[in-house]
Amino acid sequence: MGTNLITIITLACLFTFSKSGNAQILKKLEKKIERKINQRIERKTDQAIDKGLDKIEDGINGKEGNEESYVSSKFDFIPGDKILFMESFITDAKGDFPARWNTNGSGEIVSIHNLAGKWLKVPDNTLSFPELNSILPENFTVEFDLFYPSGVTRPPITFGFTEISNPAKSSIQHKKIFYFHIPATIKDNVGYSTSLYSGRETTQSWPANKMAGTVVQVSIAVNKQRIRLYMDNNKIFDLPKAFDLDILRNNFHFRAAPLLPAPKDGFYISNLRIAESRLDARSQLLNKGIYSTTGIYFEVGSANIKPQSYGLLKEVADVLRETSSMKVKIIGHTDSDGGAELNMELSRKRAAAVKTTLEKDFGIKADRLSIDGKGASEPIASNVTSEGKATNRRVEFIKM
Repeated sequence: MGTNLITIITLACLFTFSKSGNAQILKKLEKKIERKINQRIERKTDQAIDKGLDKIEDGINGKEGNEESYVSSKFDFIPGDKILFMESFITDAKGDFPARWNTNGSGEIVSIHNLAGKWLKVPDNTLSFPELNSILPENFTVEFDLFYPSGVTRPPITFGFTEISNPAKSSIQHKKIFYFHIPATIKDNVGYSTSLYSGRETTQSWPANKMAGTVVQVSIAVNKQRIRLYMDNNKIFDLPKAFDLDILRNNFHFRAAPLLPAPKDGFYISNLRIAESRLDARSQLLNKGIYSTTGIYFEVGSANIKPQSYGLLKEVADVLRETSSMKVKIIGHTDSDGGAELNMELSRKRAAAVKTTLEKDFGIKADRLSIDGKGASEPIASNVTSEGKATNRRVEFIKM
């Protein structure tokens, strides 16, 4: 096919330039056309091969034909249970900078075509951060959705921690810092560093360019000196001694590192959740007979469990497997958004979804699990704030 195409295009060009009679120009043109066509054929071939390899890889990872096994068993992330900061920008107007955030430059709330919710744009050479008003605890987790567009130049994406509690007033340059880094286009990796100077990152392979134009779920877990990074349920880094400075808990931020020439777009974040890690399922169920968690995530207004919940569900299942005589009641709770009857029904459906997952994905016998739903009838926090609503959206496991 490539040879025929070259011949056709070359003949067309020969006809066009026949009147000039310049053989040397025609010869150069023929070679250039042939080179361009071969490059295009190779590019199409590479794309076809990549798609084929992706399908094979999905089959190996259990994605094809087995929707119940919805995430790798290597995903051991467990969200913190005490919510410190929750942000989806619901109350912020488009075009404004969010009320509970600060920045050393600019930024604005936007909507993105075909994506739900509102997003904070972090433009080139800008640092933006949530105003936590307190030092992060010894053990905590950070989760957020990340989006960066495809087909345009973007700035290097960084997110991490620094000793400067208010980077809007004081520069983080030459200060203690730890951050994760997604490079601008070309390189396919994610890294971490303690220096603002480019090129000093320790990296791991990750398809940064392939993920452009999609929503990436980012999860960070800090346990004393240990820090772990997960991208879309895949553990990228597990660093046992990297988070060795208490002062790094003074601030968490997002930064679009400077790039020359200036990029045409920035990156976008939404659904930020920062929580303290205090309780674990094992000690709570065995010692107190009740475990309440906000770490089982559902789609909005739905009983569909999100894949990020796997680590916590596995922890509960491990306790049940190790204590074979234990039976538990699973109770769903909602916030106050929506009608009372709808919330009651939704809470029962969510409890049922947890029960089904424990049975099908973890092999827990159905007769050891019962369900109930309380809707919004038993709040444990105010339903006025985002943090309070997220605290009330919980699942309880009660030993029977």
